Amino acid sequence: MIAFVEGELVDKQPDGITVSVGGIGLYMDVPLSSLQALGPPGSQVRVETVLHAREDGMQLYGFATVDEKRLFEVLITLPGIGPGVALNILSGATVAEFTAAIINEDVGKLVSLPKIGRKTAQRLIMELRDKLASMDTGAVEALPVAPTGESPAVDDAIMALVSLGYDHPEARRLVIRVMSESPEPPDAEDIIRSALQSRGGR
Repeated sequence: MIAFVEGELVDKQPDGITVSVGGIGLYMDVPLSSLQALGPPGSQVRVETVLHAREDGMQLYGFATVDEKRLFEVLITLPGIGPGVALNILSGATVAEFTAAIINEDVGKLVSLPKIGRKTAQRLIMELRDKLASMDTGAVEALPVAPTGESPAVDDAIMALVSLGYDHPEARRLVIRVMSESPEPPDAEDIIRSALQSRGGR
Protein backbone atom coordinates (compact mmCIF):
# COMPACT_ATOMS: atom_id res chain seq x y z
CA MET A 1 0.00 0.00 0.00
CA ILE A 2 1.42 3.37 -1.05
CA ALA A 3 -0.44 5.97 1.03
CA PHE A 4 1.36 9.04 -0.33
CA VAL A 5 4.53 10.12 -2.11
CA GLU A 6 6.73 13.15 -1.55
CA GLY A 7 9.24 14.43 -4.04
CA GLU A 8 9.85 16.66 -7.03
CA LEU A 9 7.10 17.09 -9.60
CA VAL A 10 9.08 16.48 -12.79
CA ASP A 11 6.34 16.24 -15.41
CA LYS A 12 2.68 17.18 -15.88
CA GLN A 13 0.44 15.80 -18.61
CA PRO A 14 -3.31 16.42 -19.16
CA ASP A 15 -4.19 13.21 -17.33
CA GLY A 16 -1.22 12.45 -15.10
CA ILE A 17 2.00 13.46 -13.37
CA THR A 18 5.44 12.03 -12.67
CA VAL A 19 7.03 12.54 -9.27
CA SER A 20 10.70 11.80 -8.60
CA VAL A 21 11.08 9.90 -5.31
CA GLY A 22 14.52 8.69 -4.28
CA GLY A 23 15.75 8.64 -7.85
CA ILE A 24 12.66 6.76 -9.10
CA GLY A 25 10.02 8.42 -11.29
CA LEU A 26 6.52 7.43 -10.22
CA TYR A 27 3.76 8.09 -12.75
CA MET A 28 0.20 8.45 -11.52
CA ASP A 29 -3.14 9.38 -13.05
CA VAL A 30 -4.71 12.44 -11.41
CA PRO A 31 -7.97 14.39 -11.76
CA LEU A 32 -7.88 17.88 -13.24
CA SER A 33 -8.46 19.44 -9.83
CA SER A 34 -5.27 17.88 -8.48
CA LEU A 35 -3.34 18.67 -11.66
CA GLN A 36 -4.09 22.36 -11.19
CA ALA A 37 -3.43 22.37 -7.44
CA LEU A 38 -0.01 20.70 -7.47
CA GLY A 39 1.86 23.58 -9.09
CA PRO A 40 4.44 23.67 -11.89
CA PRO A 41 7.15 21.09 -12.67
CA GLY A 42 10.08 21.51 -10.31
CA SER A 43 7.82 21.96 -7.28
CA GLN A 44 8.21 19.82 -4.18
CA VAL A 45 4.90 18.03 -3.69
CA ARG A 46 3.12 15.60 -1.43
CA VAL A 47 0.58 13.53 -3.32
CA GLU A 48 -2.03 11.34 -1.63
CA THR A 49 -2.15 8.05 -3.54
CA VAL A 50 -4.24 4.95 -4.18
CA LEU A 51 -2.65 1.84 -5.70
CA HIS A 52 -5.33 0.04 -7.68
CA ALA A 53 -5.10 -3.49 -9.09
CA ARG A 54 -6.25 -3.85 -12.69
CA GLU A 55 -6.46 -6.83 -15.02
CA ASP A 56 -3.30 -5.70 -16.82
CA GLY A 57 -1.34 -4.72 -13.71
CA MET A 58 -1.23 -2.06 -11.02
CA GLN A 59 -2.01 1.63 -11.48
CA LEU A 60 -1.20 4.47 -9.12
CA TYR A 61 -3.68 7.34 -8.73
CA GLY A 62 -2.73 10.63 -7.14
CA PHE A 63 -4.67 13.41 -5.38
CA ALA A 64 -3.79 16.84 -4.03
CA THR A 65 -5.97 16.40 -0.93
CA VAL A 66 -7.04 13.66 1.45
CA ASP A 67 -10.71 14.46 0.73
CA GLU A 68 -10.24 13.79 -2.98
CA LYS A 69 -8.53 10.51 -2.19
CA ARG A 70 -11.27 9.45 0.22
CA LEU A 71 -14.03 10.24 -2.29
CA PHE A 72 -12.16 8.32 -5.01
CA GLU A 73 -11.89 5.30 -2.70
CA VAL A 74 -15.62 5.45 -1.95
CA LEU A 75 -16.56 5.81 -5.63
CA ILE A 76 -14.54 2.83 -6.87
CA THR A 77 -16.30 0.52 -4.40
CA LEU A 78 -19.57 1.04 -6.31
CA PRO A 79 -20.53 -1.46 -9.02
CA GLY A 80 -19.86 -0.06 -12.48
CA ILE A 81 -17.87 2.94 -11.19
CA GLY A 82 -14.25 2.26 -12.03
CA PRO A 83 -11.24 4.52 -11.53
CA GLY A 84 -11.79 6.23 -14.89
CA VAL A 85 -15.34 7.33 -14.02
CA ALA A 86 -14.22 8.34 -10.52
CA LEU A 87 -11.49 10.56 -11.99
CA ASN A 88 -14.04 12.11 -14.38
CA ILE A 89 -16.24 12.99 -11.40
CA LEU A 90 -13.35 14.58 -9.51
CA SER A 91 -12.28 16.43 -12.65
CA GLY A 92 -15.74 17.92 -13.10
CA ALA A 93 -16.57 18.93 -9.53
CA THR A 94 -14.89 19.66 -6.23
CA VAL A 95 -15.50 17.27 -3.35
CA ALA A 96 -17.78 19.87 -1.76
CA GLU A 97 -19.78 20.37 -4.98
CA PHE A 98 -20.20 16.64 -5.56
CA THR A 99 -21.17 16.02 -1.93
CA ALA A 100 -23.75 18.82 -2.07
CA ALA A 101 -25.17 17.43 -5.32
CA ILE A 102 -25.56 13.98 -3.77
CA ILE A 103 -27.12 15.22 -0.52
CA ASN A 104 -29.47 17.60 -2.37
CA GLU A 105 -30.33 14.90 -4.94
CA ASP A 106 -29.29 17.30 -7.69
CA VAL A 107 -29.47 15.04 -10.74
CA GLY A 108 -28.94 18.03 -13.05
CA LYS A 109 -25.54 18.78 -11.52
CA LEU A 110 -24.48 15.14 -11.63
CA VAL A 111 -25.40 14.59 -15.28
CA SER A 112 -23.32 17.66 -16.16
CA LEU A 113 -20.22 15.72 -15.10
CA PRO A 114 -18.23 13.88 -17.81
CA LYS A 115 -19.75 10.52 -18.80
CA ILE A 116 -22.43 10.55 -16.06
CA GLY A 117 -25.92 9.76 -17.38
CA ARG A 118 -29.23 10.10 -15.57
CA LYS A 119 -29.39 6.46 -14.46
CA THR A 120 -25.86 6.60 -13.09
CA ALA A 121 -26.62 9.90 -11.33
CA GLN A 122 -29.70 8.43 -9.66
CA ARG A 123 -27.74 5.36 -8.58
CA LEU A 124 -24.97 7.53 -7.16
CA ILE A 125 -27.52 9.44 -5.09
CA MET A 126 -29.14 6.25 -3.82
CA GLU A 127 -25.85 4.59 -2.86
CA LEU A 128 -23.84 7.57 -1.62
CA ARG A 129 -26.23 9.93 0.15
CA ASP A 130 -25.86 8.38 3.60
CA LYS A 131 -22.14 7.68 3.18
CA LEU A 132 -21.26 11.21 2.12
CA ALA A 133 -23.47 12.79 4.77
CA SER A 134 -21.32 11.06 7.39
CA MET A 135 -17.96 11.91 5.79
CA ASP A 136 -15.99 14.78 7.32
CA THR A 137 -15.25 16.60 4.06
CA GLY A 138 -16.19 20.08 5.23
CA ALA A 139 -18.85 20.18 2.52
CA VAL A 140 -21.53 18.77 4.76
CA GLU A 141 -20.88 21.36 7.46
CA ALA A 142 -21.37 24.11 4.91
CA LEU A 143 -24.58 22.55 3.65
CA PRO A 144 -27.68 22.83 5.87
CA VAL A 145 -29.54 19.55 5.59
CA ALA A 146 -33.22 19.47 6.39
CA PRO A 147 -34.11 16.76 8.87
CA THR A 148 -36.47 14.93 6.54
CA GLY A 149 -38.22 12.13 8.35
CA GLU A 150 -37.72 13.82 11.73
CA SER A 151 -39.83 16.98 11.30
CA PRO A 152 -43.44 16.61 10.09
CA ALA A 153 -43.42 20.29 9.08
CA VAL A 154 -40.42 19.74 6.79
CA ASP A 155 -41.93 16.62 5.21
CA ASP A 156 -45.31 18.33 4.75
CA ALA A 157 -43.70 21.39 3.16
CA ILE A 158 -41.69 19.29 0.71
CA MET A 159 -44.76 17.28 -0.30
CA ALA A 160 -46.81 20.46 -0.74
CA LEU A 161 -44.19 21.99 -3.04
CA VAL A 162 -44.02 18.78 -5.05
CA SER A 163 -47.81 18.91 -5.49
CA LEU A 164 -47.40 22.48 -6.80
CA GLY A 165 -45.12 21.26 -9.57
CA TYR A 166 -41.62 21.38 -8.09
CA ASP A 167 -39.52 18.25 -8.46
CA HIS A 168 -38.47 16.63 -5.18
CA PRO A 169 -34.79 17.74 -5.12
CA GLU A 170 -35.75 21.35 -5.91
CA ALA A 171 -38.47 21.32 -3.24
CA ARG A 172 -36.05 19.93 -0.73
CA ARG A 173 -33.43 22.59 -1.54
CA LEU A 174 -36.00 25.36 -1.05
CA VAL A 175 -37.06 23.92 2.30
CA ILE A 176 -33.43 23.59 3.40
CA ARG A 177 -32.83 27.25 2.54
CA VAL A 178 -35.89 28.41 4.48
CA MET A 179 -34.97 26.28 7.51
CA SER A 180 -31.39 27.60 7.51
CA GLU A 181 -32.57 31.22 7.41
CA SER A 182 -35.25 30.89 10.10
CA PRO A 183 -34.20 31.79 13.66
CA GLU A 184 -36.89 29.46 15.05
CA PRO A 185 -38.32 26.27 13.51
CA PRO A 186 -41.23 27.41 11.29
CA ASP A 187 -44.41 25.43 10.73
CA ALA A 188 -45.25 23.90 7.35
CA GLU A 189 -47.34 26.87 6.14
CA ASP A 190 -44.55 29.33 6.92
CA ILE A 191 -42.00 27.13 5.15
CA ILE A 192 -44.18 26.87 2.03
CA ARG A 193 -44.91 30.61 1.98
CA SER A 194 -41.23 31.54 2.36
CA ALA A 195 -40.17 28.99 -0.26
CA LEU A 196 -42.67 30.32 -2.81
CA GLN A 197 -41.64 33.90 -2.09
CA SER A 198 -37.98 33.01 -2.61
CA ARG A 199 -38.80 31.72 -6.09
CA GLY A 200 -41.47 34.30 -6.89
CA GLY A 201 -44.20 31.68 -6.90
CA ARG A 202 -45.13 29.66 -9.99
